[in-house]
Amino acid sequence: MTTSPHVVLLGIPKKPNHPSLSGFCQKLETFLRYSKISYELRDTYPFKAPKGKVPYAEITHDDKTVTIPDSHFIIQHLVENGLIKDPDEAAGLTSVQRVESRAFQAYVEEVLYLAIVYDRWYVDENYAVTTRETFGDSPWPVRSFMSWFFRWRVTGVLYSAGVGRHSPEEVHRLQKEAFEALEVKYAEHRYFHGGELPSRIDLTVYGFLANCLTAGSNPYFTNLVLKSTVLRSFVEEMTRSLFPEYKDLLGKVQSS
Repeated sequence: MTTSPHVVLLGIPKKPNHPSLSGFCQKLETFLRYSKISYELRDTYPFKAPKGKVPYAEITHDDKTVTIPDSHFIIQHLVENGLIKDPDEAAGLTSVQRVESRAFQAYVEEVLYLAIVYDRWYVDENYAVTTRETFGDSPWPVRSFMSWFFRWRVTGVLYSAGVGRHSPEEVHRLQKEAFEALEVKYAEHRYFHGGELPSRIDLTVYGFLANCLTAGSNPYFTNLVLKSTVLRSFVEEMTRSLFPEYKDLLGKVQSS
């Protein structure tokens, strides 16, 4: 008998009723929650993943299970196999709007988020917060080794990508430019393209904003967002609609 599709999202451990400390894990869960597909979360670490990074997913449909890494390709698989409806199609996006969305998605994921990750792992005072938030429940020897290992690994990746070669001031300039672009776009419309329903780019932007506002290790970008009535309103609306259990996040965007 054919069973309903089900997704197991494998990502870093997540605190109950809080967004994930991984932007890509939170992005994927946002898509899953919006699509109303059956899913569950399961803890893992990047070194256990097929591509050495999270998230990856085990997707069961048509009586078989496939394992797919990378949030972008997971979403593509779900859409192309008819397991979820494409949010861009539901929102009525034109071909040009889809192209604009894809370009801005790359901007958020490959420029803004890398600059935020830089703050979390390169800046010593932020790294101390990252260690506490990510490995705080682990015994001291494990916490010490894991935080050192991931700092070594992440900073190496960032350096190879080019972001790690910048100064903190230059990284903050990248964050501010992206923040200003987001604020301008959402000041014009409720959603990125002005429709009545969120599209893929809205779900992506929300996932990363929720992640950034949850982590205490990227204070520069968090302060920018919390000073923006436009972006706080966007985050509040999306949270109430998709993740009403995120009470701390709601309190943060309401009280600022």
